[in-house]
Amino acid sequence: MRKPASDPPASRATPGRPRSEPARRAVLRAARALVEKGGYAAATIDAIAARSGVAKTTIYRWWPNRPRLVVDLLVQLAAEAAPPPKGRDPLRALRTELRLGARSADTILDRLLTSLLGEAQRDPEIRTALLEGLFYPRRVASVRAIRLAQESGAIRQDVPPYVAVDLFFGPLFYRMFVRHEPLTEDFMMQVFHHVMTGIGAVPPPATRRKRAR
Repeated sequence: MRKPASDPPASRATPGRPRSEPARRAVLRAARALVEKGGYAAATIDAIAARSGVAKTTIYRWWPNRPRLVVDLLVQLAAEAAPPPKGRDPLRALRTELRLGARSADTILDRLLTSLLGEAQRDPEIRTALLEGLFYPRRVASVRAIRLAQESGAIRQDVPPYVAVDLFFGPLFYRMFVRHEPLTEDFMMQVFHHVMTGIGAVPPPATRRKRAR
């Protein structure tokens, strides 16, 4: 069965021996501490190795480059702050993801994402790491929720799922990175409400007539 043209490419697996979980956590803890103190620029492989006690050669066996490692940290932070949508009620899951995304504004997650997006304009390795490590998987999870909502009749069948995801999440990035205005839960709930007004399933004609009486 062919994949839809709009589906993102699968992430490439990182070669090398299986990672020791305690050492992996130590590396990510060290990267987080360095980012919190000095931003993305401070989280060099040398600094991470020194702080974590894990050898550089071992780190490079597990992560092919620094962008991949830092994006792994970003994915971990995002999963903690605003997990991908899941559960039996897809609309509730999407609404929760939007609300939690607003709560993560002006946190280490927000600051690291902002730094990486800026670096991605100049560094193709960072851009690839962001797309394959964070944005593609999150978009696939959101599209899955949209399709479940369509199957349940909550969202119109004629709405392309990828377009629906952009409608929900596009305002978040526009407000943060173009307008540079505060991102609030109230704003994201307004976005959710107005997007659903446009793409929500329309009641059948008989139902509309009954309500109009």
